[in-house]
Amino acid sequence: MLIRVLEIPPKTGNFHFNGGEPQVFTEVDWFRDDEYPPGDDPVKWQEDMRQFIAGKQYNQGQPLLVLHPTHSFTINYDAP
Repeated sequence: MLIRVLEIPPKTGNFHFNGGEPQVFTEVDWFRDDEYPPGDDPVKWQEDMRQFIAGKQYNQGQPLLVLHPTHSFTINYDAP
């Protein structure tokens, strides 16, 4: 399956009670998990993916959103 890695934009600090605010997510990578699908242990898979992505040149500590059809997660993101 296709995995996409997107850089999460900086927090604006705005509240969205009456609608949204456009955000620009920048896609920094994509790859397939055909050789190593999530399988029976998605927690181990997620940790392996974190380590794999941490080794990439674009990962300089910025928050990232990793999109997978069934196992999406974030890296370096502190929820408000």
